[in-house]
Amino acid sequence: SEFRTDFTIGIKKPEEMAKDAIKIVEDGFDTIKIKVGVDPEEDIERIKRIRDAVGYKIKLRADANQGWSQKEAVKAVKSMEKYDLELIEQPVPWWDIKGLRWVRERVDIPVMADESVFSPQDALKLIEEKAVDMFNIKLMKCGGITNGIKIANIAEAAGMECMVGCMSETGVAITAASHLVASARNITRADLDSSLTLVKDPAKGGVKIERGKVILPDGDGLGIEV
Repeated sequence: SEFRTDFTIGIKKPEEMAKDAIKIVEDGFDTIKIKVGVDPEEDIERIKRIRDAVGYKIKLRADANQGWSQKEAVKAVKSMEKYDLELIEQPVPWWDIKGLRWVRERVDIPVMADESVFSPQDALKLIEEKAVDMFNIKLMKCGGITNGIKIANIAEAAGMECMVGCMSETGVAITAASHLVASARNITRADLDSSLTLVKDPAKGGVKIERGKVILPDGDGLGIEV
């Protein structure tokens, strides 16, 4: 089994981020996640520079990490729509569920919850409030594979897609998260790049990531060698 992951660009000056984006595409990735959420005007410039650098065949998704107010979020996201963003992740603070809905109702780009969805109960609440279009499930956030599956199942019942993301994790956790991705049809996106950024990954075996493609192992369990 295999699927594709994005690669994330951290917040820097717009021109530096555009250079990073070119390198990521040269390394074989077809999807880039862009950190924004500082100054809305500069954030718009970040997206513009990256889109100009990589063209329109590469998918771009943005993560504001709770960095905007409701009105800043709508202004920024409306201005980013012409750059064909796939989604905007957590535009407002985690506790502002009504704010998520307020933004979602005013923009065309799908809104994804990250810090607002830790538990299956959070997922239910966000669905009841019609606050977001998608969830970002992280094993380190929800407490493991069992809760990750519960969140994905709740989302599927609501006709909602999910992404599986990561913190700063080694290949062990990335492999576990990859099994979750492969287990559910409504998990349609992956942000599982953190092991690629380590100086040395202590994990042996597990998934291989080659030019943006995540390849699951054939071995038992996670396929990690002890």
